[in-house]
Amino acid sequence: MASTAGRRLLPVGLRLQQACTPLTRRNPAPLRFYSVDASAKAVALTDFQRKKIENCFDFYDINNDGILRFDEDFETALKAYIKLNGWTEDSKQYVQYYRRWVAFWNNLYAGKMFRKDGKGDQQITREEFHSMWTHALMNRTDINKAPRWVRDLIPNTYHAIDTDGDNTIKLKDYEKFFEAFGRNNSAADIFNKLDINGDGMVSRTEWDIHMQDFFISEDETRPGNHLWGYLQ
Repeated sequence: MASTAGRRLLPVGLRLQQACTPLTRRNPAPLRFYSVDASAKAVALTDFQRKKIENCFDFYDINNDGILRFDEDFETALKAYIKLNGWTEDSKQYVQYYRRWVAFWNNLYAGKMFRKDGKGDQQITREEFHSMWTHALMNRTDINKAPRWVRDLIPNTYHAIDTDGDNTIKLKDYEKFFEAFGRNNSAADIFNKLDINGDGMVSRTEWDIHMQDFFISEDETRPGNHLWGYLQ
């Protein structure tokens, strides 16, 4: 079996400039305005936003140590995801998919480093995760006014879940994504709610809407609130 050492893409650090890949160069998410009282200059997340951000962090934190790391969390999930798909480390699918997950992680890490007080330690603590999203979501009415790393994160997350690269997320993709991160419950039920038009897949348009709702909406009925599992 060919070694992956020579082709491995390291997480961000010296590679921050690679955070924007060809996969991210798409049109902005469909514009949605929310009727909220919060000023665009507000810096504190709402209670509901904090709850959603906390749920997202817990989803990614596989070993529950309160710190996100590429090798201990994302790469562990990636290896599980590769195994679920029956790929080998020298397969074309593996190489292509690894790149997508690196781009996914790079966007998150770029969010930390976008804050000038971020330390280049290749990890994101729970406090840093809250801080970077507090800064990124100052504008509560338009996700397209968020920093570039947020706008790139939306398609990169989509491509990280899209197993076969056909630009759609199907139920099997979403279930495997949840299973890889050790979250084996509720994926199918959530997926059926995310599939707005009932065609058996979540399109990029649907995904963009749900991601906007996750980050901005205060409407607790939106299915996008539960992208990373039902809120407790």
